Amino acid sequence: MLIFLLIVILLAVLGVLGLALKIAAALVLGILIAAATLAVIGYLVVRRQLRRAQRAMRSPSTTPRQVAGSTVVEVGEPRRSDDEPQIDDRY
Repeated sequence: MLIFLLIVILLAVLGVLGLALKIAAALVLGILIAAATLAVIGYLVVRRQLRRAQRAMRSPSTTPRQVAGSTVVEVGEPRRSDDEPQIDDRY
């Protein structure tokens, strides 16, 4: 602390105290703005990941996601009931 006071007194004697204070204020303000920006970005990333995890826990992954007005196409072997006659519909 004593060294800091000596530096401030020396700067005041030399007449550059105003410039030194402006530079120090600019540095402190820049660091504060950078820290606040990183904190906001970190908050948004964590919130997004939590919402993704909640969404994944809510809906089971085995069922296809259906959107209103969409069509679901099942891929695989066709299913026919036993009471329908066997029809050769290859042509």
